[in-house]
Amino acid sequence: MKKGIFSFLVTTWLLTGTTVPASATTFQSHTLNTLSFSYVENLFDSNGTMKNGLELAPGDHLVGIISVNRIVAGGETIFTAGPTSQLTGIYAHKVLSIPPYLVNGQYAYDPLNPSSFQVHTEYGNPDLGAFTVGSSTVNLASILDPGAVLALWLDQGNSATSFTTGGTLADSVARATDGLPFLSAGIGNSGYFYSHTNQSVTMAELLNGAFIGQAFAGLEVLTNATGHGLSPIFNPGDLEKGTATPLVLSCDLGINPAFFSPEPASPWVLAGTGSVQVYPAPEPSTLALFGVAGSVMALCRLRKRTLDDREDTP
Repeated sequence: MKKGIFSFLVTTWLLTGTTVPASATTFQSHTLNTLSFSYVENLFDSNGTMKNGLELAPGDHLVGIISVNRIVAGGETIFTAGPTSQLTGIYAHKVLSIPPYLVNGQYAYDPLNPSSFQVHTEYGNPDLGAFTVGSSTVNLASILDPGAVLALWLDQGNSATSFTTGGTLADSVARATDGLPFLSAGIGNSGYFYSHTNQSVTMAELLNGAFIGQAFAGLEVLTNATGHGLSPIFNPGDLEKGTATPLVLSCDLGINPAFFSPEPASPWVLAGTGSVQVYPAPEPSTLALFGVAGSVMALCRLRKRTLDDREDTP
């Protein structure tokens, strides 16, 4: 009896202090986790000033805020945003290249699919500078780590601040980036970020809910406070790249009607919805501790057998 209690206490001691953060319950291990989100963003020129229009040029930046509405894993909703639970953040990416691309001696809109008439734009990690809308400015250097395209924060409890797309640029960014660091990701060495846009869409169609296009990304995880390891997966909606990365993203891009109201209720011009997918697994350190616990229990059993053998020896 005492030996059994000893084994239990040893195992308990080994696992004490290894409990993953509360945020770990936001993900479910060993299954695809889909984070559905909504976002707003602006197009800025290379000087950090919001552009008048949507014509992209190399050196421009798209900067926006994001709110995860729910997380579904294994057909079950495991997270829903609410007044006391906010998973929000900021993202930014720099325009690297726009059409036309020279492919086999001819110009094309899309270097990976030369027969496509959709405009293919490639993005990179952002410059961490200041971006301004009117009199409100946000400095990415104080928010994003170098090399990060996306960062999320988990804000829980009665003091959680609600996500908003209204107010000033700085206020909405501040609300989206408070709480505890949850995860950040960038393009790195194996990641990518590109979009397809449809230039034939009219402003009237956009204001009625039409999409400008779609964006796809596969990102490397830079900081991870989720309580899980994240295994590389393929982007299920991405037919061009197919590179396995720990975080994959796809989204639709449209107009934010609130910006075009007579008195703008939002400083953000563009808006859309999308999804991020990850495949969580237990942290290696947790697995190692379970292995140590198993080894200790095995040693206890071996010691018991040795003692029993001695007792049986005449």
